[in-house]
Amino acid sequence: MPPTARGSVFRTKTGVGIRWPENGRQPQRTGFRTKREAQAWFDEHVAPRLRRGGPSADITFERFSGAFFDRWTPGKAPRTVASMEERLAPARQHFGSWTLAELEHAVDDVAVWRKAFPTEHSRYRHTRAFRQVLNAAVRWRYLQRNPAVDVGSNAQPRPAELQPFTVPEIDAIVEEMTIADGALVVFAAETGLRTSEWVVLERRDIDRRQGIVVVRDGKTDRHTTPLTPRAERALDRLPARIDTQLVFPAARGGRIEINNWRLRRWYPALEAAGLSKRGPYALRHTFATEAHAAGVSTMDLAAMMGNSLETISRHYGHLAVGRLDHLRDVLANRPGVFLESSSGDAADEED
Repeated sequence: MPPTARGSVFRTKTGVGIRWPENGRQPQRTGFRTKREAQAWFDEHVAPRLRRGGPSADITFERFSGAFFDRWTPGKAPRTVASMEERLAPARQHFGSWTLAELEHAVDDVAVWRKAFPTEHSRYRHTRAFRQVLNAAVRWRYLQRNPAVDVGSNAQPRPAELQPFTVPEIDAIVEEMTIADGALVVFAAETGLRTSEWVVLERRDIDRRQGIVVVRDGKTDRHTTPLTPRAERALDRLPARIDTQLVFPAARGGRIEINNWRLRRWYPALEAAGLSKRGPYALRHTFATEAHAAGVSTMDLAAMMGNSLETISRHYGHLAVGRLDHLRDVLANRPGVFLESSSGDAADEED
């Protein structure tokens, strides 16, 4: 059983401090007005950790975040890791120098931090990442409580209203672009690839014989989507390149820098076509809405887009027009269903 330490109170120039033995060191905390206040803080924040033999919570949140990624990253797709890093960045910037011990009871500070986000969606994403990392601190016994959980519910907001394109709108955009950029736009709308996926797409990822596109993103994240005739025609319009394996390369053969492409080519094309401003990710939404309208199931759509069923249902489930009528017809006409007019009397007699 770990030894129980009471801590050693000492005087400072401005008040009282307390130190205690832990892991071969003598961590301390100062700034208390009285010995009683120092001991009370120790009993609440340090003594429980010493009793359960957990690691020191004097580690800063920034250092712990690094340890978290060291344990969490293996096996994750690069896109997943990059997304987590982006979502955790505001918490690391704001609380990076705080120790976990300071954070554990800083519920009010976390509440103020959360409130500063401009939208519900950004508040939800960044708080969720913060909670996930601090949940790991609780599991690994650095903390007893998660202040990002104690601050209250982090309800997921309703998905933002989607703004997909129609086929005529896609054609209007293509008219305002170069042949290569226009082919890219049509291909993205026909396959539903993420911007991060078509930027790295290589010729080996397109199987014309089977009519599929293979999306590779890390060792464990892989899915396929059909290659439609319209997507094939878009590929046929691409200028021949022998200096790169990329399907949609930049001018010098490397990868397209998506931010530059969005600002210099995408937005000007939308403006010239008389369309409202939206990101190129709307091409993915276009694919999903077209697929739903064509009767593609949520399960098949999730497989083609490389998403979970939950994500597809949340963002696109309401777009399946007439799906309840379709399901009712399927159930009513499935094989083996008896007809009331021919078997109702016989069933009554058996009863």
